[in-house]
Amino acid sequence: MYSATAGVGSSLQRLERFPDYQNNQLLILAGLEMTIAYSLLEARWKIWHSIFWKRSHSATKFAVSKKLEGIAFDANTSIINAGKFLNEYYDLHGISDRDRDAWIEIIRSLTSANRWLNEQFGINCTAKQLKIDL
Repeated sequence: MYSATAGVGSSLQRLERFPDYQNNQLLILAGLEMTIAYSLLEARWKIWHSIFWKRSHSATKFAVSKKLEGIAFDANTSIINAGKFLNEYYDLHGISDRDRDAWIEIIRSLTSANRWLNEQFGINCTAKQLKIDL
């Protein structure tokens, strides 16, 4: 498992325990984006470990690498979208003093996941090659 996957999972678990989670559309949408990111990162890990890199043909390596790049980009996009929903929630509702520590942990875990994802996959997170089928 990637450290980014663990960060997203931790942030999602903390968000699901947040008091207003079930009653606020923005928090639910943030949770959905985190779920998507977590699933994509898990799938990326499984795909990466599904082939023998040293013994595979170059065409197979190329195809798998392109698939992995797209997954990393989509996971990064979901993490960023989750952050936008959380920021919007904070701007509209604020955070009470009793919920402040839980909120800080949600944001810290998600920020760490984003940083780790960018460190692990670099350029794959910032650009996605579009395919044109002719």
